[in-house]
Amino acid sequence: MKTSTVRTGEGERNPRMRARILDGAVQAIARHGLSKLGMSDVISHAGVSRGTLYRYFPTREELLQNLAAFESARFQQRVGEALRNAPVKSARLEVALLQVTGYVREHPVIQRVLDTEPAFVLRHLREQFPSLCATTGALLAPLLAETRPVRDGVATPDQLVDWLTRLMISAVLFPDPDPDRMARSLTAVYRLLIGPKPTRAATRLPRPTASKRKDRRR
Repeated sequence: MKTSTVRTGEGERNPRMRARILDGAVQAIARHGLSKLGMSDVISHAGVSRGTLYRYFPTREELLQNLAAFESARFQQRVGEALRNAPVKSARLEVALLQVTGYVREHPVIQRVLDTEPAFVLRHLREQFPSLCATTGALLAPLLAETRPVRDGVATPDQLVDWLTRLMISAVLFPDPDPDRMARSLTAVYRLLIGPKPTRAATRLPRPTASKRKDRRR
């Protein structure tokens, strides 16, 4: 029986191989740094052939662009899953902030790239900012709609989403040595936004005193 040979081409690229190469790139950057990263380093850490690497990513620049998008999507998936599993609605923001600080602490590349290639990080954050805002808004906008600034008409949920996204980015760029303390500090900001909910007693008009009732009768 004659077996047919399948030509390797664009249509045969699969997500698993792509993820394997990008994971290899993460390991290579963690060891060698971004500025010294060579395609041969990625080949070694990913355990793929040169032909396979260049079939998926023809240039180093294309590899790095895809890696940035890949890591952003992976981070957003991580935060999204954590928020969906949050025990109560009010805990969502704290969960999100803990995920941000945990991701920064655990990721093998982030701190090294921040120290050695800050321009690359800033460029990526600028490019991905609308996507990051969209993810934050999809998960937190209903909760932010209950905050005091929105109730009072001072800000809109979209404005708070923009602000909180910037706060979370600052947590990545300027991490606290104690990630849990940083998460608690940022959560405290949110609690200030929530403020006390208005009570019925607070919204009622004060009842007239006995002396005022007498004045009205005169």
